Amino acid sequence: MAISLVRRAAVVTACAASLVCTGATAAWSIPAAGVVAAAEAEGHQPMPTEPVAYEFGETLAKLQGKQLETTFLAEIISHHAGAIEMAELELQRGMDADIRTHAENIIANQKHQVEQFTRWLHQWYGLTPEEAMEQAPDEARQEMAESEKGMQHMLEELRQVDKGERFDVEFVRMMIPHHSSGVIEFLEPQARAPHAQLRVAAATGITNQEAEIADFRTWLASHTMDHAMDHAMEMDDTGMMPKGAADTGDGASQASTVPIVATGAGLAAAGGALGVVAVRRRRGAQQG
Repeated sequence: MAISLVRRAAVVTACAASLVCTGATAAWSIPAAGVVAAAEAEGHQPMPTEPVAYEFGETLAKLQGKQLETTFLAEIISHHAGAIEMAELELQRGMDADIRTHAENIIANQKHQVEQFTRWLHQWYGLTPEEAMEQAPDEARQEMAESEKGMQHMLEELRQVDKGERFDVEFVRMMIPHHSSGVIEFLEPQARAPHAQLRVAAATGITNQEAEIADFRTWLASHTMDHAMDHAMEMDDTGMMPKGAADTGDGASQASTVPIVATGAGLAAAGGALGVVAVRRRRGAQQG
């Protein structure tokens, strides 16, 4: 499934590159400004990661031992529940086979972790997720409440999207920042949780969600390029360059297509959670 996404992006990039390479002799070109404008108008960009996710990551960095584990587990169980609900909506309303497969994987993987984390809370500390949340520090409880409010708002927006291609796009746009915030939450327990089982589970959570973020970004970049190119062709009914532009050596054809490659490659290269990298670098600097 992931291979098909990468191949799809590679085809788009290769097609765009061929336009540049043959620009001086081609009989037509796609207006670059139309591609960029269409991409922006379509809104095919991931939603931003909520600032509270970084704040909660900083709060976890201040906690130790039992308090670190119980606070993290209380939040991640709730966080996973939101992702599961989003993925179930994708299966009901989405159309893209790759994205639906991702949704199935999200449901399976995160239901497994919810069951696992709930069991550990009980075995290690005799707590339910609700009790663990009540025992969390005030700062953490406020951040968890804000995260839950944002999650419910996101779900409400997603429920208002009709079945079809647009639902796939909105699901991906929302799941990228949701996964990014999950990765941020996993960082501290991965490094410092007293129980080895939780450190391993956190590392698995990071790996799975970072891989899905990369796949979702690749899919979104490919989808954006497809729509932007269609829109650009609609803007120019004939699709033809001004007569003589290609054979006058003025470089008009080549110059007009370069931004297409820059746009597609730039979006495809954006895979990974940049905010997570920033958190890791900050932690490394503090430890150094």
